[in-house]
Amino acid sequence: MMRITWSLLTVLLMVQCAPAQKSEVKPGHRLDFKVDGCAQGNIILAYYYGNKQYIKDSTRADVNCAFTFQGTEALDQGIYIVVMPPDNKYFEVVVDDHQHFRMETSLDRPIASMKVTGSKENKDFYDYLKFINTKKDETKPWTDRIAELQKADSTGYTEAPEFKELKAKLGKVDAEVKEFKNGFISKNSEAFMTKVFLASKDVEVPDPPKLENGAIDSTFQYRYFKQHYWDNIDFTDGRLIRTPVFHGKLEQFMTRTIYQIPDTINREADMLIEKARANNDLFKYVVYWVTQNFETSKQMGMDAVFVHMAKRYYMTGEAYWADSATVAKIGERAQKLDWSLIGKVAPNLRMQSADGQWHELHKVKADYTIAYFWDPECGHCKKVTPKVKEFYDMNKDELNLGIYAVGTQTEDKKQVWLDFIKDKELNWINVSDPEQKTAYKYLYDIYSTPVIYLLDKDKKIIAKRLEIDQVGDFIRRHRKLKP
Repeated sequence: MMRITWSLLTVLLMVQCAPAQKSEVKPGHRLDFKVDGCAQGNIILAYYYGNKQYIKDSTRADVNCAFTFQGTEALDQGIYIVVMPPDNKYFEVVVDDHQHFRMETSLDRPIASMKVTGSKENKDFYDYLKFINTKKDETKPWTDRIAELQKADSTGYTEAPEFKELKAKLGKVDAEVKEFKNGFISKNSEAFMTKVFLASKDVEVPDPPKLENGAIDSTFQYRYFKQHYWDNIDFTDGRLIRTPVFHGKLEQFMTRTIYQIPDTINREADMLIEKARANNDLFKYVVYWVTQNFETSKQMGMDAVFVHMAKRYYMTGEAYWADSATVAKIGERAQKLDWSLIGKVAPNLRMQSADGQWHELHKVKADYTIAYFWDPECGHCKKVTPKVKEFYDMNKDELNLGIYAVGTQTEDKKQVWLDFIKDKELNWINVSDPEQKTAYKYLYDIYSTPVIYLLDKDKKIIAKRLEIDQVGDFIRRHRKLKP
């Protein structure tokens, strides 16, 4: 499938629809449109899936600006988008189980001009959008004036009666909109767009209670917000995947609501996935997104989430959508990363130095040890290694620091390695394993150089893939946190 992107309607506009029609459901789909002012060219029917949009079909308008999307199979239900030339203007369409209807509008005013025949879902949806647009037009002069008054805040205008009056008028309109939404929800509890609207609602958090000693419970509101975050999501309805709403809720929860600690993320992900088991589409999307998102995260340590997801869902066969080759690839990657996760004891290495002596990583006597993987012919290594040398010379005594430097060069480049060590006076443990007997590249996931791992006194990994400029501050913070 080809992917397309453009601006989305605001979530505010994605909020309601009528209950499912009770008339006979016709097979296949036929969506007829007439858009006055539509230009010649490809017209696209696309659909939301998570945070992306994909092309489902395309057609061209006739001389009367009419066009049709049709097929013998029913479309997956959700929110679709009709995109038109020449400037990719678009409008949205609700696709439920009744997929034979007609919509007429104009290119310049798609919401205000919309007329719907044969789909009460879409008729009520656009009645709502028209209501919202009317309220936006009504309040725009007020919001513009409020912005002017706030810009002049230093003069005290925000205390003026005009400011308070405008805020009060906006409050009344907000109350009207809220009443309109709530009235619709109470009358149409099973409507698809009602579910979308509920899913987009923020949690209404009450004021925190007082503790027995009279103090305010400072954690109450966060705990309440997290506990009730998913209350309005119908996890039995997979159609939510094909709206702009569910992905936004998922991303906000997993990356901005819960603490960004792998153990916490893993626990919350598992609890969320248990909820999502109510629908295969939601289960698949949550498992896939959490796995992919944290595998590619640039935040240190988040590979532990990927490993957890891979072991629990992919390697156990629960990821039914993944073929054997994909599962094998994910499993191999997870097993490789599992060796070098933060918090684990670093895999021990035993290598020879240039003079033939054997050195073990675990026998380096230091409060902190840098395991440094580098190549004397790597351009970046040539810049970083002198900085590592400078940092080591300045801090080795204060921080009780050791360095176990692994040269990743091949045997035929041994002399280049030796010359670099001598030229830069690298006065730490310099070893190499050109025959890969220790499998260090696998154990430490070394696919490029340079790479820095930071180990504590017990040789546990406390940080990895740091820049040398970050090491000093990290060690000092770690020392303060030690019991």
